[in-house]
Amino acid sequence: MTQDGLRTLRLSETIAPFGVGAIVDIAGDSLMATDISWWPKNSPRLSCDRLERELRGRTLKSPPSVPSYPSKKTPGLTFQRFPSWLFCQNCRSLRQLNSSEETGKAPRCVKCAGPRVPMRFIALCEKGSHVQDISWRWWAHRAATVLSQQKCADGENLFFCTSENGNEGLSGLSVECKSCGVRRNFGELSAKGALKGDGVKCSGKQPWQSKLEAVDCDATVQVVQRGATNVHMADVISAIDIPEAKPLSLVHAESIRNHGSFGALSSDPDGPISEYLRELIAKELSVPPETVQAVALSNDAITDGSLATARSGLLDGEWAAFQTPSKERFAASPNFITEATGFVRHSDAPVLHRLGDLISSVVLVRRLREVRAMTGFRRYSPDSSVIPVSFAPKGTEQWYPAIESFGEGIFFSLSEAAVSAWESALSVRERTAVLERRRLDSQIASRHSEVTPRSVMLHTLAHLVMRRLAFNSGYASAALRERVYSSVEGADRQAGILIYTASGDSEGTLGGLVRQGEPPRLARMLLAAIEDSDWCSNDPVCRESKGQGMNALNLAACHGCALAPETSCESSNLFLDRSLVVGSDGMGFFDSVLAAGRLAS
Repeated sequence: MTQDGLRTLRLSETIAPFGVGAIVDIAGDSLMATDISWWPKNSPRLSCDRLERELRGRTLKSPPSVPSYPSKKTPGLTFQRFPSWLFCQNCRSLRQLNSSEETGKAPRCVKCAGPRVPMRFIALCEKGSHVQDISWRWWAHRAATVLSQQKCADGENLFFCTSENGNEGLSGLSVECKSCGVRRNFGELSAKGALKGDGVKCSGKQPWQSKLEAVDCDATVQVVQRGATNVHMADVISAIDIPEAKPLSLVHAESIRNHGSFGALSSDPDGPISEYLRELIAKELSVPPETVQAVALSNDAITDGSLATARSGLLDGEWAAFQTPSKERFAASPNFITEATGFVRHSDAPVLHRLGDLISSVVLVRRLREVRAMTGFRRYSPDSSVIPVSFAPKGTEQWYPAIESFGEGIFFSLSEAAVSAWESALSVRERTAVLERRRLDSQIASRHSEVTPRSVMLHTLAHLVMRRLAFNSGYASAALRERVYSSVEGADRQAGILIYTASGDSEGTLGGLVRQGEPPRLARMLLAAIEDSDWCSNDPVCRESKGQGMNALNLAACHGCALAPETSCESSNLFLDRSLVVGSDGMGFFDSVLAAGRLAS
């Protein structure tokens, strides 16, 4: 907390993990970020042609930020206090904070002036991604056994009590009304659908919306802790800013969206005056009317399917850029500087040359710019409805919140001939098929791309390399990120990894990571990572596991060997298996390298 009503967050945190709709616990308060219609109108514009094109031409804007000490005149973002039910840490008095009482300061108890903190439990809608407070006065009095308790309307004498007999479970917590004596413990909240029996229905809205903005939703509400991971699941897409010519279609789309009459057309593209508006815009901008109509129809938020397609398209462009690295080609852009380099030297050990036979290319990324945008979020379940980042009415400017960061990285690709020959083995395909079946059966994992032998091997290798680089490069493990290029579609197959760091501060461009990509450092580091994968402190349990992690979507991979920080992994630490890197029965892609290293020693 800086001043009364002001709190500070890092700029990157406003996209993830504290983007629109997320709860942030800060200075004893529990606050929820409102949608971008509450953002300052003059939020700075970000430019990334590749990402904007994949997001149907929508513009990107960054949250306001200041490097100095913030004041009340500093532009900022609006947060809504949630949950609004608070209890006093001193006297345990429990009451709801009304909007008229909100001052922006840390709330104090009206009885003893002690600090008030938020309740732990909230209610989530199963399908609509809605969230709401639990009315603890209502909930407690549902346990009334006598008429006086049923008629009690006193909401000022509620207390959040803990058991005095040493019970530390939910049944040891309760809400008690001192006026009528009714008491109900939290053990009744543990059952699924517990609130349904109390007649609690979905509010159909987000906390910062008014009742007039609520939608009809008949989904069941479930009790969760406000810090649970399923309270907020953001849809975030990122792109590396690679300079390329802006397509004419994107130029047309931008000019059409900026036209003064486009708002009326996009709000009702098939309405009675749509044809007139379409012809007017087309004539003034000298573009075909069909183009105007196509832009109007595509002005809605992107769906799950198109988001996955967008990610795939972005990776394809980046892969192509890494295949032809050249300082001269990107001289016009100071934010993407690459340089091809060798992997081993003639004087290096034979085992490194054996490893070099499996490496196709190495590219040093001396500087890169990454742009990350948030398109929406879900609550409770991955198959719940997507909530857009903006609740602004149709016809107003639609955009996505985004941040930019700068850094450096190392890209290397594997030999396509070697990868193709390895993944054709029956044992490899059968082992990977286990994870693919589990992916299809999992609600969360089904949103990810198809699991293939090369995708699992490359993803696991990326984690092993990041863990090893954390020791060698000087960067913290959470500062490193992966980008896996794995595709078996079409003639341009992909089998490569980019390990990079991108940060809003100076840590992103210190040069320590690029230095590790120079020969022979990368070869030695990669060999060490392969050797690390041969043994885990949890072996033989880890190696012989039939399934680990969420929905058993990992095989031979645990915190002792292959898992990475959540901020580093692009697949939520899923689809990992050391046995496809180095296997005990010949399934590992690098088995021959490990065998050569053992003979040399």
